[in-house]
Amino acid sequence: MKNLKIKAALLPLAVVLPTFAATAQEGVSKEDLHKQLSQIQARLAQLEEAKSAPASNNTKINFYGTLRPTFGLTSTDSEDSWDVGDALSRIGVAAEHKLSNGMTAFAKGEFKVQIQGDAHFGDARKAYVGIKGDFGRVAIGKQSTTQYSIIADPVDIFNRASTPLAYDDASPFRQQQLVSYSKQLGNLSFSAMGQFNSDTENEGSDLFNTGVKYQGDGFTLGAAYLSKDFKGFDEQAFGISGSKSLGDLYIAASYQDIDRGGNGQDRSTLDVVGAYQINESYKFKAGYSKFSDDLDISLSNEVTRVNTTLEWHGSPDYYLFVEYQNNNFANGSARDSDQFMVGMRYNFDYKF
Repeated sequence: MKNLKIKAALLPLAVVLPTFAATAQEGVSKEDLHKQLSQIQARLAQLEEAKSAPASNNTKINFYGTLRPTFGLTSTDSEDSWDVGDALSRIGVAAEHKLSNGMTAFAKGEFKVQIQGDAHFGDARKAYVGIKGDFGRVAIGKQSTTQYSIIADPVDIFNRASTPLAYDDASPFRQQQLVSYSKQLGNLSFSAMGQFNSDTENEGSDLFNTGVKYQGDGFTLGAAYLSKDFKGFDEQAFGISGSKSLGDLYIAASYQDIDRGGNGQDRSTLDVVGAYQINESYKFKAGYSKFSDDLDISLSNEVTRVNTTLEWHGSPDYYLFVEYQNNNFANGSARDSDQFMVGMRYNFDYKF
């Protein structure tokens, strides 16, 4: 390989040497010869510099992940249970490729890492391919829903699998077989998507989800609408969200009203959260949530949750945290619990 590089570098010189020699035989002055030689040396230097410079690449690849083991105690009136768990560990790879027409193709694959089990790779969290440009962004595959991105994401701040706390009881996170479209118009973003599964008896889409979000100076406001077909009834959900950053303080709230055809199936969710950056190393988080339904109190899953979390940020990529959560069910069942948990979180993100 080294000999090939030397030959490539000497090739331009081999081309010009016969001309140089012929010119010398015709009595050209030494000054002209030195001038020509200097030009040849300058050209060789340019070729060498071009050869050593990195070639332009229209493809960018991002390999990323987050590992989040936890260890905790769940205490109820009847028993105490210790467990090693996992707070949604995952790894993924994303790629973007600039096309000749000015648009950009992109793809992502993201997979669960089951730390609480035998640490195998679990189900795909995301798997999609798309294209974007001045017209907006289109993608096909398993993706985050508009409902999550606009309603849940502002209040999704805790280090646990079942979060956001109330939203988790009722609404979708990621869905397969989605076709999505989104567009950014200044501070306003719009998103719409449908789910298409030929195995169901539904005509057209099985799920339709759309929403808008406004991002201002240190705040966001969002609204989303979800319609989903079930056997015997349709679910329709309307949600709103808002967030505000005030220096080291962050506050956010989201609410959903979910109509599932009555008969005790109607539901609602409320999440209110806050985070305060105490200093460079410590952050305190707190949240209140309530999931409500129309069922008789003896059958109801209505629950109120309170969460407090203290994080130590050893670096931007490594956290330690301790968390307490109280779960209080309206029907007074044995499911009421206090949860104490400690955990670690390691993030990595490499770009090529």
